[in-house]
Amino acid sequence: MRIRGSGKDGGGFFGGRNRSDSFRRKHRLGQKVRGVLLKNVPDDMAWVEINGDRLLAQLSVVHPEGARLTFIIEQLTPYIILKELREHGHGGGADVLVPANAFDTARALFEARFRPLADQKTSMPAREFLILLAGSAELYTRYADAARCAEALTALLGNDEERILYQPWLAPETRRQVTFVRPAPDTGLTETIVEFDHPSMGLVRAEFLHGKDRVACRLKMQHMRHAKALARYLAAKAHPELPLRVDPPGVAKLPSSGHGGIIAERIFRK
Repeated sequence: MRIRGSGKDGGGFFGGRNRSDSFRRKHRLGQKVRGVLLKNVPDDMAWVEINGDRLLAQLSVVHPEGARLTFIIEQLTPYIILKELREHGHGGGADVLVPANAFDTARALFEARFRPLADQKTSMPAREFLILLAGSAELYTRYADAARCAEALTALLGNDEERILYQPWLAPETRRQVTFVRPAPDTGLTETIVEFDHPSMGLVRAEFLHGKDRVACRLKMQHMRHAKALARYLAAKAHPELPLRVDPPGVAKLPSSGHGGIIAERIFRK
């Protein structure tokens, strides 16, 4: 893998040397490094994040977004050249790439058909979503395929109390929705994380902690320019139909370690 260019946050593919120079200062020849594939782009290129440095790289093998990759540094100047080391075994190896890639593909195929029908709605009741599925055999087949792929990822977690779900009706105007559910450790509560890629806020996580009569929520977003307006809007929302207390959600920046997504954290973790 050759690092062909770099850029500042929000910059172009090959704009500036800041990221490459930062990477060179932190690393040495022959060192092994781990990174997260953030986003695939055309011409076999991808944005990868390695120890906090976001770099544009050319990969010889296509990986799903969120995959954790291991490299050895073969060259630092004039170009950064990293050789990918293929891993095996549970928790980040090649054996989990197939189901992760299958889910990513099935989800993208469903979104391509679903989003025009959803008409850019910010929310959709589950009943309306089911009616939509019932009216289109193609849409139903694509959703069922994505849901089955999510079940396959759940099986890789190795924990009967944790689940990965695909619930696109929760954020129909967004992409790459996924839900992760598990018991919150030592609390008797349930933790639910709803994640999606928003056109303005980037990767967004809504983290819920809920029990019998109360739910708390914290939002984390990749891009914070709308954070204050969103916090005001959510604080003003009332939920009289819910038989439980809903605390006003806090809004915070999603740390860079979370940019690979919840699937990467749970499936490709060390």
